[in-house]
Amino acid sequence: MTNFKAVVVEDIHANRLVVLTVKEKENEINIRLAQEGEVPDFLATRAIKEGETVYVTIKKRETWKGEAGEDIQAGVSVGTGEDGKIVEALGEDAPAIIGYSINAANAGEVVSYVRNVKGGGEGVPGPQGSKGDKGDKGTDGFPTEEQWNELVERIETLGG
Repeated sequence: MTNFKAVVVEDIHANRLVVLTVKEKENEINIRLAQEGEVPDFLATRAIKEGETVYVTIKKRETWKGEAGEDIQAGVSVGTGEDGKIVEALGEDAPAIIGYSINAANAGEVVSYVRNVKGGGEGVPGPQGSKGDKGDKGTDGFPTEEQWNELVERIETLGG
């Protein structure tokens, strides 16, 4: 189990799908509600408010429980719908499949689903910016103690 601190960039209801988002401030991890068709990174287990700092815990669960955005049958492919809700992923215009439902649920109820995310196409390019100063190379090509400590902190923060 791993956890890290993140800042919420919009109000998110409990049992909604959530994703990491572009940093608004340097050295700050942000999360937001998953948009229609996105593959979620997390699930909100309680309501959280914009600007709130939360601890995200990665538990490596194979099943998640989220709010149904429509009536969902048991055993069908599901995807992310509007407002981070779970919808059936059937037909030509279906959102990306994120798993399959374990139980039937009516819109607004909680539905359990088995996560079934597969790698896929090209991602969205990251933001373009200046590369900045390369910094001190350290003695004999090794990082300085300060650089090393910074690297260890980054790994512990992002290691989910």
